[in-house]
Amino acid sequence: METPQRVVIRAGEKSLRLDMPELLGGTNKGIMPLEALLGAYAGSLNVVGNFVAKTMDFDLRHWEFTIWAEFDPRGIYGLAKVRKALLVVHVEARVTTGESARRLALLRKTVAERCPVHNLLKLAGVRFRETWDRIAPDGSGAKARKKNVDRKSKERSSRHVYRPN
Repeated sequence: METPQRVVIRAGEKSLRLDMPELLGGTNKGIMPLEALLGAYAGSLNVVGNFVAKTMDFDLRHWEFTIWAEFDPRGIYGLAKVRKALLVVHVEARVTTGESARRLALLRKTVAERCPVHNLLKLAGVRFRETWDRIAPDGSGAKARKKNVDRKSKERSSRHVYRPN
C-alpha cells in the first residue's frame, strides 16, 4: 500500500497502480479498482474470444469493446442498505468480420461460456446487457454505429473502452 487510497499490484516484473480520484480521497495516480475489474473483463473477453474464434475458424478481423457497470455507491459508503456488488455490466462489442450474424451469435455465446471473468461476475449475480454488432470488412454499418456510440459516450462518464491491438 502506497497510501490509504493507492496500492501497487505486482505480478512478476509487471505492476499495476490502483488509486481513486482526488475527490474521493485519492491522488488520481492510477486507475480505479472498478476500472481494473472491467479492464480485466475486457482483456479476458479478448483472450478467450481470440482462442474461440481460432477454434471455430471464425473470420475475426478486428474487435473493440466498450464496457461499463452500474452500481450503487451508497452501499460502499454505508449510506444505505443496498446491494454492494455490481448490478449490471454493459458490453458493447463492435466486431469486424465477414461472418454471418448467426456465427457471431455463436461466438458470443461460446465466449460467455468459457470466459472466467464473465462467469465469476455471473456467479456473483451480476446481470449483463450486451450488444455485439457485426461490422462488414468494407466498413458498411460502422459509421451509423459509431455515431450512436459517440452520443452514448457523452451521456455516461464511467465507461471503460478497451481496444485490443
